Amino acid sequence: MQLSEHSTSFQAGCQGWRILHELATIEKETRSDKQVRQFIDLMDMVAERLRPVRRPRDLDHPECSQLELRALAALGQRSILSMSELAAILKVPLSTATHMIDKLVLKNLVERRHVQHDRRIVQVAFSKKGKRIHRFVLESRFAAARGMLAALNPGERGIFLQRISKMVPESPV
Repeated sequence: MQLSEHSTSFQAGCQGWRILHELATIEKETRSDKQVRQFIDLMDMVAERLRPVRRPRDLDHPECSQLELRALAALGQRSILSMSELAAILKVPLSTATHMIDKLVLKNLVERRHVQHDRRIVQVAFSKKGKRIHRFVLESRFAAARGMLAALNPGERGIFLQRISKMVPESPV
């Protein structure tokens, strides 16, 4: 009789530990979820601060799509790209890249060039207007980044950049 009472109390104790373990797991997930939410919110704020304000003289011009902005960023890193290279960088079919460049040409942000030794190869580069806007965007982003990083001392900046690099091993364009 005592043995069965002892075993019942042992099972109840185990059940209690199991419930406590489940509650602790839920609490950890909730804490983790809060951290994920906080991370997303902070990254959104950083992205918003790095997004330059449109120049007043450009307000009447159409905005660029996300894909167009990625293409302009790729051009900013390389200055001239073949259509095939651009499509590969953006991870889109050549036809999508071509259609998107058509739009950027109409916006007078890029221009197409044919390679003299092989006219089949089409290269894309910034137009004069595109270069000016790209320079403006870079200057605005650098100023915003300098302002945000100024809150950290040089040692903290190094650690911060090291941690971000660990989280983002490959930089997307």
